Amino acid sequence: MTPWQVRVYWKVATRIDVERIDVSADPKVSARHLTMIERNRSTVVMEAVVENHEAGLLYVEGRLVERLAPGRHAFWTVGRKIEVKRLDLRPHAVEITAQEMLTKDRIALRVTLTAFRRIVDPERTVATVPDVDAWLYRLVQFAIREAVAGRTLDEVLSAKAALDAELRDYVRARIAESGVEVTELGVKDVILPGEIRELVNKVVEAERVAKANLIRRQEETAATRSLLNTARLMEDNPLLLRLKELESLERLVEKVGRIDLHAGNGEGLDALLTRLVRLKAPENA
Repeated sequence: MTPWQVRVYWKVATRIDVERIDVSADPKVSARHLTMIERNRSTVVMEAVVENHEAGLLYVEGRLVERLAPGRHAFWTVGRKIEVKRLDLRPHAVEITAQEMLTKDRIALRVTLTAFRRIVDPERTVATVPDVDAWLYRLVQFAIREAVAGRTLDEVLSAKAALDAELRDYVRARIAESGVEVTELGVKDVILPGEIRELVNKVVEAERVAKANLIRRQEETAATRSLLNTARLMEDNPLLLRLKELESLERLVEKVGRIDLHAGNGEGLDALLTRLVRLKAPENA
């Protein structure tokens, strides 16, 4: 029964007990009383369930009273306003959609970012921030505009790690007293206009071609230097020169199907080995 209700019961054949509950001192409903109340139709009790990953804050007449533990809670609403605010304590990703901005060299681009935040102090968060995600969204927007406006396009594209660190420092310094922690914040995509993207692709392609040419020239120089060293060794070592001549002869005979040897003047095979391939002319020539 709610306050100011009057009911009359016959007590001739049935025992009637009446228990009066003073709800002005403590708004909590005990478990014994909660089992007696028809919850779906009750106008004097408010129930709230706080999950394990949540923080429940109890407000009575707009004043924070306590932080509720996970579980089911019930409160008397007679003569007072009861409200339970639940905050998710798990990490949450906030996507900052693309927005157009100008770099230091007056090139328009769009940047998308991702921030991961979590609530570490629910009481302070509720007292200072009405909407955590919307507030963080706007704060990151201001941070990325300021960071991009002070950099050229090349600096934005090449120094992504430095840009992410600057954004994290900017945001963390401004949310330090709000009870919210930003664990990660970084640039997800940098979207360039069509003509600028084509120019950047051409520059990247030219850099790769130049790098490939440089590597090829270095390899050619190394091969020439190695060949020069080999020539010097053969010049000072006749046996090494003879081995090189025989190696060249081997490569030649691989393409020959038939070899006829004539033993005239007592030469034959010796003439094949000594006169067919010579890298160095005889000294008596």
